[in-house]
Amino acid sequence: MFFQQKDRHEQMARLDPRDTNGDGQVSPQEAAAYIQDYLQQASPEERNQILRDYVGGMSPEQRREMGDAIVRSPANPVTQVRHDDDNDLVDAYTRTAQAPAQDGKSPLEAAFAPGGMLSSPLVKAGLVGLAGMIGSRMLRR
Repeated sequence: MFFQQKDRHEQMARLDPRDTNGDGQVSPQEAAAYIQDYLQQASPEERNQILRDYVGGMSPEQRREMGDAIVRSPANPVTQVRHDDDNDLVDAYTRTAQAPAQDGKSPLEAAFAPGGMLSSPLVKAGLVGLAGMIGSRMLRR
């Protein structure tokens, strides 16, 4: 039974578009790339709604950490974020995710890379969670 479940999980992982290197896990960098692609292709209404759902589920500490990290990242166009304002945080996240790539990575991918501004395990878990929310919404279409 265990091996059948493991095989099923591995098959599902191979089919997961977020798992770009096929290792069976979605890394924060893969999730960031997936999120960036989604945010560039989604309608403004859909993008705004999913990010509002994401930000709405964050603790004040997570919101502050994300807002501060977005501002500190030299690769993105955002210079100020009010972490206690959903609209401002959603806008900052969207602008960061849609900024042009530098050195082959989007500012969002660079921020979540090892040593990046958002390399906190808690924030990375949230990023993978957002990728999951997006994937779930895409499947319901």
